[in-house]
Amino acid sequence: MTLRAQFALGRGSLALDIDLRVQTGETVALVGPNGAGKTSCLQAIAGLLRVERGQIVLGEAVLDGGPDGPFVRPEQRGVGLVFQEHLLFPHLSAVDNVAFGLRATGVARRQARRIAAGWLARTGLASHHAARPAELSGGQAQRVALARAFAVSPRLLLLDEPMSAVDASARLDLRRELRAWLQAFAGVRLLVAHSAVDAFALADRIAVLEGGRIVQVGTVAEICSRPRSRYVADLVGLNYFRGTARSGVIEFADGGRLVVTPGTDGPVLATVHPRAVSLFRERPAGSPRNVWAAPVVGIEPALDCMRVQVGGALPLVAEVTPAAAGELRLAGGGEIWVALKATEIVVFPA
Repeated sequence: MTLRAQFALGRGSLALDIDLRVQTGETVALVGPNGAGKTSCLQAIAGLLRVERGQIVLGEAVLDGGPDGPFVRPEQRGVGLVFQEHLLFPHLSAVDNVAFGLRATGVARRQARRIAAGWLARTGLASHHAARPAELSGGQAQRVALARAFAVSPRLLLLDEPMSAVDASARLDLRRELRAWLQAFAGVRLLVAHSAVDAFALADRIAVLEGGRIVQVGTVAEICSRPRSRYVADLVGLNYFRGTARSGVIEFADGGRLVVTPGTDGPVLATVHPRAVSLFRERPAGSPRNVWAAPVVGIEPALDCMRVQVGGALPLVAEVTPAAAGELRLAGGGEIWVALKATEIVVFPA
């Protein structure tokens, strides 16, 4: 069974034009900047928004055929949907929240509660059957919402930023558990992820949505090695350049240039890992093919390094150790020398 979503619809100033396929047995993460249309895409697939052109098909069933085509109501689509905000019923216990979807499909109350209790046990909430949503932590409430979605045995599972309401202390465990649940789920799996860590940990493939359109689809390795937009490069932590290559030199529209390993000519994209960028207070000697002076425009701490923003004709980010940042007096700004080996620059056709 395959989800085929080829549709267009308008949401205010955003024109959503989607072309996406998700196979049974794989998890696809939809990522993109705020306002790109990720949640609207999920809502259309769930049946909460009508498409204006195109269609959404699950297996052989047309869920939405456009203004003149068939339309399957949300509750009849066989979809399990988890929103960012949980949307649990505040007056129901955890077990009754999980059982709600089952009851809506006609399952008897006793059986629905038995199935719900089993899912609460699987999600680590066996002792919280009677708890109301207000008595649960953010992570516990999200587990209840996930249990409710899985309990109905949907054909299609849609998760809208399932980790967003979970605090950092609970996120690692929930992410690991959710990945196991997704891998055991037999249907089609599509999720929206804001964090690159969540997307890469949970998904088999990544679909990048920018300005209402899918601009890149690939495995985590493909996305990380060849990002096709600045947003994707920022997402995976790479410096990104677009220019024209001729005989081992890339020239950029703003006048900058980089010497690279000869190969691809014509319009190209190039990426550089921040750790490959070396910084010096004086012009370095040695073999780097690319050396230039540029201003330090910012510095911020990361997990195990300092990220240094360098301006000028070729703005980029370098990563250095805290000790090196101190020795180079980077906190004071000023001009710095940048060195970059041609072999550290990854170049591919634009």
